[in-house]
Formats: sequence, C-alpha cells, structure tokens
Amino acid sequence: MTLESIALWLGYGVMVCAAAALLTLVLFVLSYACVYSTNKWIKAMMCAYDLNTLRSTMRQLEAEGKVIRKSEVKNG
Repeated sequence: MTLESIALWLGYGVMVCAAAALLTLVLFVLSYACVYSTNKWIKAMMCAYDLNTLRSTMRQLEAEGKVIRKSEVKNG
C-alpha cells in the first residue's frame, strides 16, 4: 500500500464516522423534540381532564348542598 492509498482510506473512514455522528445527532434532536412536544400535549390534556373532573365534582356537590358558590354568599 502506498501512502496515498492509506491517506485515502483514512479520509473515507473519517467521513463515514462524521456522517454517522451527524446522523446520530440529528436523530437525537428530532426524538427529543418529539418527546418534548408529546409531553407538553399530554400535560395539557391531563390538565383539561382534571379541570373537567373538578368542575363536574363541584357541580355535584353544589346539587347535594354540600358547598355554596362564592357568588351566592352575601357579604355583610
């Protein structure tokens, strides 16, 4: 093997390693973005579900007379 062929193989090896590292980085960033957006969406859905559950529970308790709305309380 000549010095030029060794340099050629080393160059190809470096390019292959750089391409693999770049591909890994891109996939990591994309997966992180997907996980972040999915978690944000799930938290929003859980908050909406909790709020709806709380509202229905409060309506039920108001109907049973166990709680009074703040707007119905007379000051004074």
